[in-house]
Amino acid sequence: MNKVWLSLLVLSIVALLFVDPGGVLLGLTNASNKAVKLSLELCAIYAVWIGIFSIMEQTGISKWFSKILSPFVNLIFGKKNISEKSRTYISMSMSANMLGMGGAATPLGIKAMESLQEDNKNKDEVSYPMTMLIIISSTVLQFLPTSIMGLMSSSGSKNPTSIILPAILTSICSSVVGIILVKLWHLISSKRKKRKWAHISFQSFLFYSLFIVL
Repeated sequence: MNKVWLSLLVLSIVALLFVDPGGVLLGLTNASNKAVKLSLELCAIYAVWIGIFSIMEQTGISKWFSKILSPFVNLIFGKKNISEKSRTYISMSMSANMLGMGGAATPLGIKAMESLQEDNKNKDEVSYPMTMLIIISSTVLQFLPTSIMGLMSSSGSKNPTSIILPAILTSICSSVVGIILVKLWHLISSKRKKRKWAHISFQSFLFYSLFIVL
């Protein structure tokens, strides 16, 4: 991924040298200033939510969230496929994503993935619950896109809440499609293990699913 971003940066600079050679340095400086300013503005938002989630975890509220979301988590991940620890981290990550806090959901998602790896019997392959978590985290079911609203507000939008309904509809559609694709492949591969094409790894299917959904 670092090579991809480096290639994009180099290609952009080369293209700008041909179009506007004198604007290369000015463009880099302005972009850097805007990036730093935006990062500082979002730091306050993320700091508040990460602190809230930390308090929730220490006070046991995270377990309450886990109980609320457990029917949904058990439905898409399978009740027997994950431990209670994994279920708690998944519920917290999903809660953060539902509130539009992708930055806060990332560390929780990493902890959930580490816990799922502990549950995984075959450490060399991605398990079904791990694949489902990646799809759910990528499609990001949101009911309150706070990050996007914060960006819109910092950019001078007069009505940042106008994004709520479109975000809900698109996230629901992408999440449903992603869940169906993973469950469908899991069902097919489990029923046809003896056929060669059924042995395609979850890693390969993951890329195909993300390509279709995103």
